[in-house]
Amino acid sequence: MCSNGEGGAIEALTSALDALAAEDLAPLFGPALLERLGPLLVAQNRIAAEVARTVRECEVSGAAEHDGLKTMGSWLRGHGHLSDAQAARVVRAGRALVHLPGMAAAFAAGAVTGEQAAVLGQVAEPAAL
Repeated sequence: MCSNGEGGAIEALTSALDALAAEDLAPLFGPALLERLGPLLVAQNRIAAEVARTVRECEVSGAAEHDGLKTMGSWLRGHGHLSDAQAARVVRAGRALVHLPGMAAAFAAGAVTGEQAAVLGQVAEPAAL
């Protein structure tokens, strides 16, 4: 359980996901399934934005060190079971959010995918400029 007050929001999200998973999709077809899918994709992007934002704060605060690891990339690989490339993309996207507020807002709204945010982050890295 989170001690920072975020537990309620995470619990609500988990409950909503449980309710979605319990829905019977068998009676649905074509248009009804697509109507369901659109908001799910937006939600997926919004969750990816929150993950990237949280990873960035973890990185800034040195949170991985509390778990015996040196970087958030290594934490994501070990605890999140992400590949090296996926972990790097999440870290890169989180770093980019700080410097690209317009992209951060679009990402938080679900209009940008995690992969798109990571690409923008890579382009915006100081070495690339």
